[in-house]
Amino acid sequence: MAFSQMFDFKAAVNSYIPERSYMPVGFGQLGCSGFIISDSSGCFVSRKTAAYLSYGVGAFENLEKILADELNVVKPSPQEPSTVLKAEIDTIQRLELPSSLGIESMDNEHYACTVVLNDLLQDPILKNLRVALEVLESHFSDEEELMKKHGFGGDPKSSFSPLASHCKDHERILNMGRQLVDEKSSCSATTG
Repeated sequence: MAFSQMFDFKAAVNSYIPERSYMPVGFGQLGCSGFIISDSSGCFVSRKTAAYLSYGVGAFENLEKILADELNVVKPSPQEPSTVLKAEIDTIQRLELPSSLGIESMDNEHYACTVVLNDLLQDPILKNLRVALEVLESHFSDEEELMKKHGFGGDPKSSFSPLASHCKDHERILNMGRQLVDEKSSCSATTG
C-alpha cells in the first residue's frame, strides 16, 4: 500500500504474494526481481519482466516496451536517467527517519544511516561519501544477519526469496557508492 501511495499509482495495482503456496505456477517474483503484468480483464500479459536488480534502468525500459506493445499504452518521451535521478536528488533537502521497527539495534542503525546520508546531502564531499558507505555497509551486513537469524525472508538460496532480493538490492546500492568513491578518488588523485 505504501509503495502505491509513494508513486501515486492511478492505473496499476500493486500487490504482493505472502508465501510460495499462493504463487501461480511459472511466474516470477515481484518487485525488484521483475513484475507480473495483467490486463484489465486479469489476463496475464507477462509472466515476469526484466529484473531491476539485474538490468537497472533497462528493466523499466523492458516494462515500458511490454506495456506499449501489448496494452497500447503510450510510452512517455525518453529522458536521460541520470538527469532524472539528479533532479530527484537535487530536490531532497533532508531525509526523514521512518517509523520505528521496534528493534532497538535496527532503529539505532537506521538513525545512524539517516545522519550520515543527511551529512552527505548537506556537504557532498568524498570524505562524507566514504563515511556514508562505511555506515551503510555495516548496517546492511547487520540487517542481513538479523534477517537470516530469525528466518525472515525465507531461504536466501531459493528463487522465491525476499531475503535474497533484499541482499541483492543492498549490494546494488553499495556498488553504486563504491563506484562513486572510485570515480571521485581518481579525480582528486589526478587533480591534486
